[in-house]
Amino acid sequence: MAFCAIAAVGNASAQTLWDDPAFTLYQKGVEAINKKDYESAERLAGEAIQQYPTHELAYYLRGQAAIAQSKWEAAAAALVKVTELYPSSYAGQRDLGLAYQQLGKTDDAARAYETALKLRPDEDLTVRLAFMLLKANQQDKAQPLLRQLADRDSKIPEVWTALGRLAYEKGDLATTEKDFTRAVALKDDGRTWFNLGVVRLRQSNSKGALEAFAQAAKHPETKDQAAREIERLKGVKDEGGTSREAQKPGTNTVNPPSSGRY
Repeated sequence: MAFCAIAAVGNASAQTLWDDPAFTLYQKGVEAINKKDYESAERLAGEAIQQYPTHELAYYLRGQAAIAQSKWEAAAAALVKVTELYPSSYAGQRDLGLAYQQLGKTDDAARAYETALKLRPDEDLTVRLAFMLLKANQQDKAQPLLRQLADRDSKIPEVWTALGRLAYEKGDLATTEKDFTRAVALKDDGRTWFNLGVVRLRQSNSKGALEAFAQAAKHPETKDQAAREIERLKGVKDEGGTSREAQKPGTNTVNPPSSGRY
């Protein structure tokens, strides 16, 4: 009888919380999402929630499965629940921001991103928030974020081209030239080189403009346009005249990062 009692205790101690139905279903859901079987992952997460209605991990799994299938409404609903159950979840707030952004709910997305950043500073997420605000024509909110990144010497070239465009729109050519120069030092980009040439022209720096256009001419997307500017500038120089403005930096200056990264 003593042996049987000990055996019973041993069997009971072998059981853990992870063996309970809610967590077993969740674990199966994780396995499914790792296999890219998103529909199964979503279903298993739902079954886990039925077993344990406040299972924040299952709600997060449901949200991830919905994101993978671009089901943004479902993703937002699941992630709202995550943030209600676990307000200090950086991942929950960040991914909720993504879902809202995809739904075009910029203000809601901004609040979620800002909450996430208060929990954990992150350069990529700051860039994502800044470019979302730029796209929504909220430059006054985007610029401080971009300047914050620049003050930390960001190695993301789009940060500097964005700041350069904003400075250009304010007529601050010196800052524009500085920001574009930093951008091309980080990434050899034809459009940025071309726009740097434009800015230097407006500063009456023909030599610097020619150097920038020469770099732009090495890139297929700006090769022909840059070659025309080089030819025109050389012609003007030969005639002893002054150069006209080439192109205002604008749509080609700042390209928001791809959704895959930001």
